[in-house]
Amino acid sequence: MTNEPNQIGLGEVAHAKLKRLHEDGYFAQMMDAYRFAIALALAHGATPREITGSRQNVFGVATIDPDQCLYTAIKTLINTGDISVYRWAERLADWGVMEMSRRADEGTLDIGQLLEESERLCVE
Repeated sequence: MTNEPNQIGLGEVAHAKLKRLHEDGYFAQMMDAYRFAIALALAHGATPREITGSRQNVFGVATIDPDQCLYTAIKTLINTGDISVYRWAERLADWGVMEMSRRADEGTLDIGQLLEESERLCVE
């Protein structure tokens, strides 16, 4: 793991939405929502763009990925090229948080349903 950051986060807008997902009770901890957002983006095959604008560090890499499962999953599923794996994690998390927030705003965010949807996407 060369040239990997020690801290990872989200864009400013997604960070506010991450907080709201936690405060609204969808996730017990923001860290859980962040990890789930990455998994959701991976399951959907999202190829998110670089985070533009203000970026906020939220978690230490050692805290969010102590066993390097996220690192391994991203490295296995995505050709990250010259971009560090954890910078890709940020992009994926940003995409996933925005998607969950969009669904919450529509009144259709159901974590169980998202898990089933993601499972179907991974099998196809």
